[in-house]
Amino acid sequence: MLHMSQSGDPLHMAVDTGGTFTDVAVRGAGGKMFVWKLPSTPTAPDEAVIDGVKGALARVERSPQELTRFVHGSTVATNTVITRDGARVGMVTTAGFRDVLAIAHQARPSIYDQHKRRPEPLIARQAIIEATERIDADGQILTALDETALEVAIQQLAPLELDAIVVSLINAYANPAHEHRVTEIVQQSGVAEHVVAATNISAEMREYERTSTAAINAYVAPKIAGYIAQLEQGLTQAGVQTGMRIMQSSGGLLSPGDAAEHPARTVLSGLAGGVVGAANWSTHLDLDRVVSFDIGGTSTDIALIRDGIPDETLSTEIAGLPLKLPSVDVHTIGAGGGSIAWLDSGGGLRVGPHSAGAEPGPISYQRGGTEPTVTDAHAVLGRLGDELLGGEFSLDVPAARDAMHEWGQELGLSAEDTAEGILRVITATMARGIRKVSVERGVDLRTCDLMAFGGAGPLHGADLAKELNMRSAIIPPRPGIASAVGMLDAPIRHDYATSVDVSTTEALVALGDTFATMRTQADSDLDNPEAETQYELLVDARYIGQSYELTVAWDEDWGRQREIFEDAHEQNYGFADPDAVMEIVVARLVVTQELEHGALESVESIDADVSPTSHREVYIAGAWQDLPIFQRTDFGAQTKVEGPAIIEQFDSTIYLGPDQVAHNDTYDFLHIHQAT
Repeated sequence: MLHMSQSGDPLHMAVDTGGTFTDVAVRGAGGKMFVWKLPSTPTAPDEAVIDGVKGALARVERSPQELTRFVHGSTVATNTVITRDGARVGMVTTAGFRDVLAIAHQARPSIYDQHKRRPEPLIARQAIIEATERIDADGQILTALDETALEVAIQQLAPLELDAIVVSLINAYANPAHEHRVTEIVQQSGVAEHVVAATNISAEMREYERTSTAAINAYVAPKIAGYIAQLEQGLTQAGVQTGMRIMQSSGGLLSPGDAAEHPARTVLSGLAGGVVGAANWSTHLDLDRVVSFDIGGTSTDIALIRDGIPDETLSTEIAGLPLKLPSVDVHTIGAGGGSIAWLDSGGGLRVGPHSAGAEPGPISYQRGGTEPTVTDAHAVLGRLGDELLGGEFSLDVPAARDAMHEWGQELGLSAEDTAEGILRVITATMARGIRKVSVERGVDLRTCDLMAFGGAGPLHGADLAKELNMRSAIIPPRPGIASAVGMLDAPIRHDYATSVDVSTTEALVALGDTFATMRTQADSDLDNPEAETQYELLVDARYIGQSYELTVAWDEDWGRQREIFEDAHEQNYGFADPDAVMEIVVARLVVTQELEHGALESVESIDADVSPTSHREVYIAGAWQDLPIFQRTDFGAQTKVEGPAIIEQFDSTIYLGPDQVAHNDTYDFLHIHQAT
């Protein structure tokens, strides 16, 4: 039992539900933290959340009524899209545009792969009807809406027994009048319970992306709404009295009502939690450039953080489908602990992207896995012992070694050399992913620190920092539950966007009225308008003729606005064009309310001197070495460990290579550097 101080003190909890495990973080006064993992319940994910809440509070001897903050991140929306287990959705679009989702960009997803196919749209063609109407790109009505013909056409959808209908009309972002009227008519027809206008989900140009985003939102909405309702009911029955907040892809928090209405904003919530945590930790550590590096069982999620702010994107993908909503800019690669090793047609060793997943999992997990994975390689080399999660999970290392030996015979290598080869290959794959978010954006990795977390991140952090010549690898206090811990201090956030057409000084100044309108809407959406609120005014700018924009701060002075844009253009693309004409196409308002950050738990009182609790044979560079095994819970503020060594903790294992040294700081962040 971990006792946390009683009544009156803040008590915060975050629960992050993944496909395999549900992670729980509980924070009390003084930053005292308790973390816990339990198996997820994919068929009823709310059950694991409720069990996690009850179990974690029992372990810290506190009651549900004492919770003062509850944050939840979930993969329910993500998995619904990936598994194609969502709602039956129909659509109404402008006459002549019935195939907007099927045609997409008219580009093959992989130009040199004749077998690669674009994902099927979430809305079947037979569930799409057309409305006679047309609005041009300036918002002018070219053809009036034929309401009588629409009412007749709607009845074609009745036999399909649809759950939701999306209304997405061409150029509605410029003038949503027809789209809103069609939505009213479809609602009155009663052919589906949920009807939504695409402009209420994403009111920006680019019809395919806007329609795809609305389709994703409608596809996951019934399941998310039901899930949130069940979860709120379960929390109430459990005695939780504080309001729940839902993590969204942008790194901010939504109310349950907003999340149920705009569930597409939660598609990347699990990824965002860890990035938000890494951003807050980088600020605390006064690091200007950090690469957030989160390794799970199937994938690695990588993000760049500059001056405490994660890079963001306004357009991403989920299962190959465009999603035009703000999100942290995470680059995901198919490289994780469960990534499977295989040989290509030329006999070369490859690792991933396919994974053993949670079932059957790596060979060492004893769940029926038969193919060697990255986790098995760590086990064979001795980096992992024969148990995880503080002894709650056993590993069958001999089985992994036997399989590695048999598989390695095809390569003419021993089991150990095969395992080292697997790790070298996966290190190269992960290094490419890190370069994707740094070097390809003009950032010198020699000026960056690597924040490594996730269950497997600390096993690879030291190797990658050395491989890429980064300043250091940093392991946060509880890396295996970092996403849940990171969510605890995420801000409340709302995003608004309005399409505009600005290319003159007068029009730029007039944007003040546009921002004022969005601010009025934002103030009405805030649960607590009296709280301290930050309003960030942004614009999407480009040179006329360009296809894509850069989001920069708004300034009502045209000269200054152009300077801001061209500085960003040069930083991103390496040049600016003083002769080109600049235009602004979208005005954005980001509204945030920061929650009071909890304290970080200090280890100042713990003695800096540590001794290994055991030793283990670990295979390094072709030879077995006897390495000391340390327990991280023994580390104090000035603890120093020289490599090679293994550092174990409940939720992860840290590998420290030769010629490396690890220093612990006051708040239990472990800094790994090359020895000097």
